[in-house]
Formats: sequence, structure tokens, C-alpha cells
Amino acid sequence: MLKNLLQERIVHNENISVYFKSRLIELPNDIGVLGIQATTLKIQQQSIATGYITDDKIYFKSLHPGETILTLTNQEDRAFIKLTVLSSGEIVTEITPCLKNKKIVPVYFKRVLGATAIAIDLKGALTNHLIAEGKVYQDSLIEEVHYQSLHQNVIDHSMNGCFILGCHVNGLPLTNRQEYALANRVATLRFSKIVYRYNGVKLTLDEDFLLTFMITDEIRHI
Repeated sequence: MLKNLLQERIVHNENISVYFKSRLIELPNDIGVLGIQATTLKIQQQSIATGYITDDKIYFKSLHPGETILTLTNQEDRAFIKLTVLSSGEIVTEITPCLKNKKIVPVYFKRVLGATAIAIDLKGALTNHLIAEGKVYQDSLIEEVHYQSLHQNVIDHSMNGCFILGCHVNGLPLTNRQEYALANRVATLRFSKIVYRYNGVKLTLDEDFLLTFMITDEIRHI
């Protein structure tokens, strides 16, 4: 029995060495992305990945498949990155930025398809925020959103004026059934244009601004 287990482990390790290729990625060391500009970096499992900080960039290199947590600090505040190294060596990062002094827009789930499924109500969250800020009229309907995402594994860049969901921490794309996997995750988006309709008239909000969304695990009856 022990011999069989050892042989299986040897085969498993050999397969990893065949398919695994070390990768190097970079992230911006930026307040918009991390909530801080980091000066120090601590990696929990140093056998999985290594990394270092320059003034405006953070570099990571994959060493072995697995998951680890990275802590970034600026002496006062902290941000966290869940770093997953896939069996191929590819790196997937999920950032939890420092939320100090950030205005957070909560995002809820809504029931769709006759309450047989749930979906993330990003348009509803954005609409409520813009109405509260006096940027659009009450009862406005958002038709297009144009933005760049600072946290693409949660919400990707907009495409054809639509919100685009990100992926699981294992790097696989989300399907509609899996949206709930994004609960309790944070994404900051840099908006450039929002097209909305009010009283049948199409209007455009041309304004550059950042918004940080927190996807809750709450299902609202909308």
C-alpha cells in the first residue's frame, strides 16, 4: 500500500514538472488597485510564489501549484492578495484592497427567471448610487456602461456597453449559475461614459470617476 502511494506521488510530481512552466506577472502598485501604495510584501507560502516591489509595480513569479496569501503594507494600512498558481504555472490573483477612506457601493443579488435563479444586480447598484449622488434623474434606466476594471478577476472590462463578470480564483470563467461565487468580493471600476434613458430620452453621462463595488451575499426582492 505504501509503495503504491509513493509511486502515485512520484508520477504526480513528474506530471507537474512536465506541464508546469514558471510565469512572471506584474500588478500596478497603485492606490486605485490596492487602496494603498505598498512598501513591503509578505508571502505566506514562499514555496508557491515569490515577489518583489518597485515604486509603481509589483512582480510575482510562480514556483509551484497551490494557493497563498500575500500581505502588502505601507507601514499603516494593509491590502491582501489571494494568489493561486495553477498546475500550468499560470497565476490568478484576487485582490482585497484596503478600503480605508473608500466609498463602497453595495451590490445585491436579484431573483430572475421566475425566481429560479439569481443574478448580480450591478446596474441596480450603479443606478441607485448615481441617483443618490444627483448625477442622474430618479427613475432613470441605465442602458450602457463603459469602464476599465482595476480588479478583472471579479469584474472584467466592459464590452459593448455591458458589465462583464470575471472568473473563479482557479482562473476558469464564470457561468450564469456560478455568479454567487463572487459574493463578498471587491472590484474598483474606472467609468468613462454611462448612457441612460429618462422619460424616453437617451442621455449620456460623460464623466471619469472611480467606484468600488462590494458584492454582498444578500438576495433582494426587486
